[in-house]
Amino acid sequence: MTIAAYLLAYGAVIIWAAPALLHKLTGAGLNPRLGVAAWLTAIAVVVLAWSVSVLVIVSAAVSGLPGSATIVLCLEMIGVPERSLTPGAASLALLIGAGVVISMMVGIQVGRAVAGFRARSAEHARAARIIGMPTDRQDVFVIDADRAAAYCVAGRPHAIVLTSAAVRTLDEAQLGAVLAHEQAHLAGRHHHLLMVLRALSHSLSRLPLFTRAVGAVAALLEMCADDTAARRHGRGAVIAGMVKLAGPAPVGGLSVGARAVHTRVARLRDPAGPLATGCHQILTIVVIAATVCVPVLINLLCQH
Repeated sequence: MTIAAYLLAYGAVIIWAAPALLHKLTGAGLNPRLGVAAWLTAIAVVVLAWSVSVLVIVSAAVSGLPGSATIVLCLEMIGVPERSLTPGAASLALLIGAGVVISMMVGIQVGRAVAGFRARSAEHARAARIIGMPTDRQDVFVIDADRAAAYCVAGRPHAIVLTSAAVRTLDEAQLGAVLAHEQAHLAGRHHHLLMVLRALSHSLSRLPLFTRAVGAVAALLEMCADDTAARRHGRGAVIAGMVKLAGPAPVGGLSVGARAVHTRVARLRDPAGPLATGCHQILTIVVIAATVCVPVLINLLCQH
C-alpha cells in the first residue's frame, strides 16, 4: 500500500518540476522527436502513477486501511499531523470514492474534449474541400485570400489548404517544401496527438506539466515536419517558405509558418554538429529512462 503514496508523490514531483527541465532540454530542438518522446513519457508516467495508486488503494480498501501507516503517511504529506483524526471506515470510503469519481470525471472530460476536437477538425477539412479549388496534388486545395498561408487539417479525408496569395508568393521549390511539411504533419498524425494534449490541458488546467506540454510539443512537431521537408527539398527551400508564410495557424490546423519561426529558422540555418547532437541525444534518453525507471524502483523497494 505504501507504493500508492510514493507514486502519488512522484507524480506530483513530475507535474511541478519536469516542465522547466524539459523546456531547457528540448526547447532548442536538437532532437525534436526525442523531445516529443520526453514530454509524452512524463505525461504517461504521471497518468499511470495516478491510475495505479487509485487501483491499489481501492483494491486494499477492504483490508483494514483505517489507521494504517500508509494512511498516516498520506495525511502527513498533505499537512495533517499523525495525532489528528485518522479516517474511519466511512471517511476512508468517502475519500476513495471521491478519488475514483474524480478520475472517472477527468477521463470522461478528456474523452469528450478529444471527440469535440476531432469533429471540429473533420468539419474544417470538409469545408476546405468544398470551398477550395482542387489542384493536381492529392488533398491540396486553394482558397482565395490576400494573406499567404498554408496549413493542413485532419479529417476523413484530410485537407491541405493553400491561399491564392501563397501560390503567387512561393516558387516551385518553396511550394514543394511547404507541402512536404504539411504532409509530414498528416503522416505523423500530429493533429491527433495535439488533440489529446489539449484535452488534458483543458481538463487539468492547474497542473503545469499538462498546460506547458501543449505549446512545447506543438513547436517540436513543427521542427519534426521541418526536418522531413528539408530532407526532401533542402533547408534553403524550407527556410524561405517558412519566412514567407510566417503567421498564426487557424484553429485546428498545423502550419509551416505558425510557431517559433526564429528558432526553427536558426536550427535549420546553423544545425548543431554531430557531437552536440549525439550528447544531447544521450542526455535525453537518460532523462526518459530515469523518468520511467523511478516508479519501477519504487515498486521493487516497496515489495521488500
